[in-house]
Amino acid sequence: MKNLTTAVLILMLLTIFYAVTFSTPDTKYYYMTVTAYSRHPLSIADKWNDGYTATMTKVREGVVAINVDYIKGRWLIKSPLRLGDKIHIEGLGNYSVEDTGYFTDTNFKQDFWNVDIFMENHRDAIEFGRQLKKVYVLK
Repeated sequence: MKNLTTAVLILMLLTIFYAVTFSTPDTKYYYMTVTAYSRHPLSIADKWNDGYTATMTKVREGVVAINVDYIKGRWLIKSPLRLGDKIHIEGLGNYSVEDTGYFTDTNFKQDFWNVDIFMENHRDAIEFGRQLKKVYVLK
């Protein structure tokens, strides 16, 4: 009986060790509208088109913007994503949340469930359109 108890105990410990070592935590994701922007004057206002993101990095492919609102003299981020997040957009790849876009309070649901991919080519940004994708927050 002692051998059976020891064997069960060892099996339980091995199972726990395996579960802790080889399991991955649930990855957080959101279904979001994905759009695209460029440095073209039709995509970004001249006063914000200095070549830098809201986090003062160079604007480049691989960067995405989240929407912000200016309410009562304060910039508010209502997006589930945060500046500095690393994300994976299903079917598109990995991105870094480094930029913001200014929106008003006309359509909050659409605004904060949106992520905007930077593209060098304005025509590519237009043709990308609006797509619904899973957006994973990477650890």
